Amino acid sequence: MSPSLKTQSLSCGNAEKSIINGMNIEMPQPHKVSPSIEEELQTYRISFKEEINNPRNVEDIEELIGYAIIRSGADTPRVAASMWFRRYAFFITAQLYMISKHRLVWNGSLSDLAILDDPADVQWFPKFWLKDNSWSDVPEKESQQALHTVLNKFGADVIVPLSKSTKVSRLILWENIWGYTVWMYSELLKQCDIKDRVEADIENLLDDEIWMGMEKRSPFKRFIGEKTVPESMNSYKRVTCCLYYQIEGQMKCPYCPNSNC
Repeated sequence: MSPSLKTQSLSCGNAEKSIINGMNIEMPQPHKVSPSIEEELQTYRISFKEEINNPRNVEDIEELIGYAIIRSGADTPRVAASMWFRRYAFFITAQLYMISKHRLVWNGSLSDLAILDDPADVQWFPKFWLKDNSWSDVPEKESQQALHTVLNKFGADVIVPLSKSTKVSRLILWENIWGYTVWMYSELLKQCDIKDRVEADIENLLDDEIWMGMEKRSPFKRFIGEKTVPESMNSYKRVTCCLYYQIEGQMKCPYCPNSNC
């Protein structure tokens, strides 16, 4: 693992150079993504404009859980938190996709993200409004740092307070991300021109070191075990139960590990 994982940030502002460890280093300039990439991101429910009034703030955990209880029909904050995070996990998967597919990282923060929810959508698939369409190119040697940044800034910084507030297992929430991420990477591995770097990114995500400051060990490694990504997709099974079966009128997911549901 590169030492830069611990010392560098990919948010470069408007400066062309930064002083890092006493060295002048040229930093990539922020820019918008192309219309074609915007179209790709729409697959992950990403929006670059406010399409619905009254967007919701991801950082307001208590308000978010109240909203999730209403939208999911969950009886408890714990179940509502998992149901909400199953939706939010799509956003994090989109950020990992951008790094592995395009070597681009979003410069925004949680305060630059809002939830666009159409009350008429009975399936409850919200969109994620990126208020700041600012991205930076990721040099190959900084790809590990970029993955770490996404996991930390958009994963752990939401999972920790959400778990603390609702008592839902952090492992459940990480696996809610993994369920989409393993599918996303199985698709990217089919693209021969980027296959090597996608494999390298997957290896990094399964490495404990990239999770420093978040978890003691890579939860993604626990979920995939000794399988490859394609093997995992062919016989996908969760390690944790997402609690979906506790929603009134719903049955357990087909990949639920809990035989007692």
